[in-house]
Amino acid sequence: MRDAGTGNAPRPRIMIHIDRGGDKIRTRDFFDKLNSYGAEYDVIGQSYYPWWQGSLNDLRENLIFTAERYKKDIFVVEAAYNWKPAEYKTKPGPFPESPEGQKQFLEEVNRIVQETPDGHGKGVFWWEPAVTGTLGSRSFFDENGNALPVINAFDKFTRF
Repeated sequence: MRDAGTGNAPRPRIMIHIDRGGDKIRTRDFFDKLNSYGAEYDVIGQSYYPWWQGSLNDLRENLIFTAERYKKDIFVVEAAYNWKPAEYKTKPGPFPESPEGQKQFLEEVNRIVQETPDGHGKGVFWWEPAVTGTLGSRSFFDENGNALPVINAFDKFTRF
């Protein structure tokens, strides 16, 4: 049934995406239950927003656990951090909510994903890099449309 509709084309990989990037217990509960139903999927997607889903160390531990337990490729398919104060006005964040802090956050999340065991960490997607309005502080662009340093976070991984 997984190949229905593919014709002669390769079958697309199926991803199950949950919002528990830093939550090992709820990740385990979800995927153990899903697997008990015999669901077929190829890739695990996780959202990770540190103000909702734990520390960077929580993310690291969950990705290690998930890779070792389920033997699937993993993407952080939603991540964001503010380039101006928004989420960490009353408590410290993992990085300053500044243009440079936003870039440092993405570099660290990418590093954690790349260090996932057995090469199962495959990539990071930013949640809406061109967002405007009340969530504009999570954008890759300032209020005037100028690119912020985070735009270059992956430059060292680009091959020309």
